Amino acid sequence: MHSILSFFTRNKTRLKHTAQYNLIHAIVKSCLILSVLFSLHIICMVHYEELSLGDATWLTFTTATTVGYGDISAASTEGRLATILLLYLGGIFIFAKVVGDYFDYRLEIRDKKCKGLWNWDMHNHIVILNTPAHAGERYLERLVNQFKLSEKYTDTPIYLLTRHFPQGLPHFITELGNVVHYHGNASNSNDLAKACVNKASEIIVLAKNEDDESSDGRTFDILHRLNDLKVNATILVECVEDYNRERLQNAGANRVIRPMRAYPEMIVRAFVTPGSELIIENMFNSDNDEYRRYDVKINHLAWSEVVTRLISHNMGIAVAYIDKNTQQLVYNPPANTMQDLQALITISKDNSQFSNDDIKTLVSKES
Repeated sequence: MHSILSFFTRNKTRLKHTAQYNLIHAIVKSCLILSVLFSLHIICMVHYEELSLGDATWLTFTTATTVGYGDISAASTEGRLATILLLYLGGIFIFAKVVGDYFDYRLEIRDKKCKGLWNWDMHNHIVILNTPAHAGERYLERLVNQFKLSEKYTDTPIYLLTRHFPQGLPHFITELGNVVHYHGNASNSNDLAKACVNKASEIIVLAKNEDDESSDGRTFDILHRLNDLKVNATILVECVEDYNRERLQNAGANRVIRPMRAYPEMIVRAFVTPGSELIIENMFNSDNDEYRRYDVKINHLAWSEVVTRLISHNMGIAVAYIDKNTQQLVYNPPANTMQDLQALITISKDNSQFSNDDIKTLVSKES
């Protein structure tokens, strides 16, 4: 009872004029009245029925809960009158009201948790801010699933802060397990605090619209608010325009990547293997490096020898090949196995131009 009153006193201002406040107030008030009625009935049983304190308490509770074992009962007129007035007309009704209010309170809390209105107390968790404008629900599902598939983050709680899902997270997200959300605005410092960003281990700021450069301005604002809250987590942000990368890094972002809605794995890789996200991102543009295919036939040459010859002549890095027998792409094959190649795929600088004959001559000559 003391703990309930302490909770009620500490949170009175925050809960005032809410359904939760009213339910707690009703439960506390009813419990106090019930305590008085039970105490009076116990005193009456001890005085009028000459019962021991233990027997009087037993009789009071079995009567109030309508169990009524019948092993002890009031025999005197005064004792029976006290039972009628204190328990039958008061105690049983109030006890039922307490139980009903308690279940209403639990339903109220459950409803708040479902609708993102509950303040979860988390630490060492992942916070995901914002929801993509297009197919955001499915993207979050895949992103959360990628974290769950990673051994490092299998059991890590994930906290979503978004204005989406006012009626609750979709079932295909909640069924992934250990995922909750708060219905709020990532540009609001109070909402960020409610997502426990200062206790998080990783924070992800998703671009609201991957096609709108103004999303970078929103991300910049969120970074400053995180800085004001003295966040120590590793922060990854999505950047729409490359010229904003440095600006976002100076604002506190530890990782900056392009929004790539088809590949949420990039975000997980950025945390599990920092730097690998840049390699993956580089595959989708031709700013510095370019993938090339050379249709050359190479027979019975170790893959390590193919790679070594290309690197030693500054002709790029061999990353994969087309098997001559199966016509299948083989990526990152064992180093010392003998290969029969139909075609070779390399990555090299944009200004490095080599013909099929150049590659064929290099890999065909004796080592």
